[in-house]
Amino acid sequence: FEAPENQVYVTSHRAARNMSFQDILMPWGKPKCLMEVSGQELLGKKVVAPTTKYKYVHILPLPTIKMDKGTGIVTSVPSDSPDDYAAYMDLMKSDKKREYFGVKKEWVDGFE
Repeated sequence: FEAPENQVYVTSHRAARNMSFQDILMPWGKPKCLMEVSGQELLGKKVVAPTTKYKYVHILPLPTIKMDKGTGIVTSVPSDSPDDYAAYMDLMKSDKKREYFGVKKEWVDGFE
């Protein structure tokens, strides 16, 4: 979704509409969608996570996230959330789970 100052938000339609009511996205009530992308298309992409010690992290699946509540995109914090830790460890340890979700081992290996 188009945002001020040449920024772009990757979020669900519902979240974008709600953000427009907060004057974050415009126009009010009908934010401009630049393109649609599936979560599958985002898997493995490198993103900057400014609160981490890493130069980048990879976008990973988290099956418990629903698109009808919130943005549909969350930061995983394995140190603070048992669910996040379990999902991360599953991807670290299970070749079958990585294969099922299309996750490469290097996307999870080397991150503490």
